[in-house]
Amino acid sequence: MNSTRQKQPILEVNSLQVEYPVNNSGGFRRKNKPAVIDVSFKIFPGECFAIVGESGCGKSSIIEAILGFVQAKRGSILFENQDLSKLSPWSFRKLRPLIQPVFQDYNQALNPRMRIGDIFKETLPVHLRDSQTDQLLASVGLSREILNYFPHQLSGGQKQRVVLARALSVNPTLLLLDEPVTSQDLSVAVQIVELLISLRKTNNLTFLLVSHNLSIVQLLADRVAVMKNGQFLEQQPLAQLLSDPRHNYTKTIINQTVAS
Repeated sequence: MNSTRQKQPILEVNSLQVEYPVNNSGGFRRKNKPAVIDVSFKIFPGECFAIVGESGCGKSSIIEAILGFVQAKRGSILFENQDLSKLSPWSFRKLRPLIQPVFQDYNQALNPRMRIGDIFKETLPVHLRDSQTDQLLASVGLSREILNYFPHQLSGGQKQRVVLARALSVNPTLLLLDEPVTSQDLSVAVQIVELLISLRKTNNLTFLLVSHNLSIVQLLADRVAVMKNGQFLEQQPLAQLLSDPRHNYTKTIINQTVAS
């Protein structure tokens, strides 16, 4: 794990608030329900910053706000010192390839009607398709023959590797990992985690990892934020969090992880 922080963060989130409109019990009047409340953190180049918390606590909403899928109610999101909310649509599209998501549901990430080879053709320039595709597949432990298959013909682990390879095809600097191994069985999950560790080192990547599973977070993270009900309860370096948790909820999830 990378313990050396650069002076300038690659991603800086300040006082982020995200809300979603919901209907009241009568279904006539809409109100806003906060999903993320006054969240702030920094991620430095080369490190893995993890957000851990139960399902529905707001973790994925942070990723959606970074990607521009939802609009923040307030706060700022700075990527390489540029405020994403203030960029023009053209400038955001130009910057967007540097920030790549890897979602829990790999089935939604892969068009079921397209062969894997055609999926890669969507992101790779014509003159790089053959050479770079081979390199990408090798980097995630896949052979070239997989290009002829449709997604439904692949195992879950193979699909997640394809998703990772496609994310890497645009040379990102930041990967947003949203429960990347939750859908896998234990043996495949371990393989994917080992692959992420290797890719982070060889490709000089920075990770934002969100997960409900502290066991996975322990394998990847340098620093960890604990989230509950839309708020950060604490954030510390991983070793310090495990040895000296400040919040009772943190102690609870640590004890649950040890017990399991």
